[in-house]
Amino acid sequence: MNIDVGPLIHVLPDQRWFGSKDRALRAVEIRDHAVLDEGVDGRESLILALLDVRFVDGRDALYQMPLLVADDGTVRDALEDVGRLAVFGRLLARGETLRGEHGSFRFGGPGLDPLSPPGEGSIRALGTEQSNSSIVLDEAVILKLIRRVEEGDNPELELNRFLTNEGFEYIPAQVGEVFYVASKEREGSVGLQAQLYDEGTNIDLGIAQQFIGDATDGWSEALKHIAALYDGISGEEEVSSRRQQVEAVCSTLLEEIAALGEVTAGVHVAFARGQEYDPDVGRETATSQDLRDWGMHARHALASLPIDRVPQLTPELLSAIDRLIGGLERVTDPGAKTRIHGDYHLGQTLLGPRGWLILDFEGEPLRSLEERRAFQSPLRDVAGMLRSFSYAAYSVLFERAEPGTGRWKQLEPWATSFEELARDYFWQAYLRTSHEGDLLSHDRDDLGILLDFFEVDKALYEVGYDLGHRPDWVRIPLRGIRDVIERSEAG
Repeated sequence: MNIDVGPLIHVLPDQRWFGSKDRALRAVEIRDHAVLDEGVDGRESLILALLDVRFVDGRDALYQMPLLVADDGTVRDALEDVGRLAVFGRLLARGETLRGEHGSFRFGGPGLDPLSPPGEGSIRALGTEQSNSSIVLDEAVILKLIRRVEEGDNPELELNRFLTNEGFEYIPAQVGEVFYVASKEREGSVGLQAQLYDEGTNIDLGIAQQFIGDATDGWSEALKHIAALYDGISGEEEVSSRRQQVEAVCSTLLEEIAALGEVTAGVHVAFARGQEYDPDVGRETATSQDLRDWGMHARHALASLPIDRVPQLTPELLSAIDRLIGGLERVTDPGAKTRIHGDYHLGQTLLGPRGWLILDFEGEPLRSLEERRAFQSPLRDVAGMLRSFSYAAYSVLFERAEPGTGRWKQLEPWATSFEELARDYFWQAYLRTSHEGDLLSHDRDDLGILLDFFEVDKALYEVGYDLGHRPDWVRIPLRGIRDVIERSEAG
């Protein structure tokens, strides 16, 4: 089959899931591919391709694309004709293996019925994702195709598989997966008669899970309640009882946030107990070397920020951040390390009739697979969610008022009160459950130092991200850093 992927060099930078838009491309080449559906009567063939994307700077990447291939070899992303992807349901449900030139593409669907594969009734694409692509089959199964892939176990499949096998009820159950296994020639075989065998190195390509159609993502749920709070503020309210008023208006959301704290701790407890079933999932005691590594990482993140673009990072604030990071040196009990979510925020959750569900265990896509699979303090996930409450409060504030205006000044104290309450509800609920896995430091002072550190570490990452994507929002993580420092120095 003639397949011309060269022109993709001009197409990839325009794709929302392509993660290196600021780097110059040199070439796009096929590493391997399998034919999913032969083209007949002039119809394009459907293939699943592994693409080596070559960059001018020499730091190449591996992507997968389902492609539609015309008779003349021209290609286009198969998501443009999503109906053709219904074949994935059949391949998953029947557990088929398709041979490429250099390996095999394997489809597994232990949770699917091979006599009634998903996708025979309906299929649609989700348009909300950034780094991956998902299709919904028969409104019952969602298949996420991981666009940028790497050799080794992807935590999205690895951790969802583990939690599904453990019967953990707060995730959409994993029902199938797609992966690639590279092959090599058997020793002593040559030429056309050379025999290939799978050598075991795999590349995870996709995960199929139950589709939860009657749920709302946690971010949207929070924004709805926060908007109702702000819209009810007239300026006549009694300021001295602001916290009580916010608690009354947002009682439903705050109770939901408390439940999320318990579910979050439940995930970490499940990971901590996993070592008897899976050597790559379990609990380790954090060490003084971990503390040094965490501090070094944070200082590197701080040094990497373009300080000249952030005048709010005054010498005094930079010194305070450095002192907070240095506080790790006083910690004697850093608690445990486990596998974690790694990119945890309200947008990675669903709230439905069954309560909370946690999604997307892939971790931060820009980090290496090794980093994303490493044991980490569960406080990293806690800090990520605490920071998400701040973003939710200010996201709605940006919609309701211009910074510095009278309405902004009127609403901002209410945003602060909501964030403080959300933090308290989540954190206290997390503490009630996390002890089951012996996850946290037993020393109250050490625990406070660690949580403050991980919040500032996350906020430093957010400063860099917001500078590149939404500069007006930089004030949110900067305010978060100042708040943590004030609490730390006051306590």
